[in-house]
Amino acid sequence: MSDTPEHELSMPRPAGDKQPLKCNVYEYARTLVSTLTPMFPYVDEGAMVPTIALFYGQPGGDYGYFEHENTVDEVAIVFGSGATTGRGKAGLVRASARSHGVGNLLSEPDSPESFSLVSVTQRQSTGVQQKEAVAFTCASCSTEIYREEFDSTPPRRGMQKDEVGPVGHLHTIYGSARTALNYNADEKNRTCPKCGNVNAPFPLGRWGWDRYRDMTDIIREAHQSLSETASAAE
Repeated sequence: MSDTPEHELSMPRPAGDKQPLKCNVYEYARTLVSTLTPMFPYVDEGAMVPTIALFYGQPGGDYGYFEHENTVDEVAIVFGSGATTGRGKAGLVRASARSHGVGNLLSEPDSPESFSLVSVTQRQSTGVQQKEAVAFTCASCSTEIYREEFDSTPPRRGMQKDEVGPVGHLHTIYGSARTALNYNADEKNRTCPKCGNVNAPFPLGRWGWDRYRDMTDIIREAHQSLSETASAAE
């Protein structure tokens, strides 16, 4: 029997400024516009941010590979898979290293029978800077050929709306989109300085990061337009 007082074992009541929410992984996954789409609107400091990624096979469906660094931990849970083994197999739970490779989750990325439904959860930093980096390596010799670091410090606790507006976003996706677009835009960025191999563009369309960014920006404009209309009507 535990010696810990009962009151210390009780879950604290929800914060007054955050409405308790629930979300079904499988229902939500049907609406995804991007891998790592947050399931809940809270992304300020200290928040637990569960995200969802659905990887699925199709002709020419390779997702490519990149390396990701994060100053906070990430925990992945695979909620279902088909024709997939290894890191993308159903039921797998893993805590990623702060620096880790991302990609190759599907055993057969060209097969429509291959899929993996994954949640990745991170806890936003509190009171300190949060940083991330995305890097691409040469497909021929594995030398790092392009890398961008970006600040992913979350909004201050209780200040999310003031700092990023009524519709929040996950800095990870914005920074990853920018890095991939810059990498693809110039062949020099994709040319290996060691072996000279010119690497193929990263298949950003399979990840949807730029779509998430663009749709978030449009939704913010939509919210603003309704607010302006309501103000004009008063």
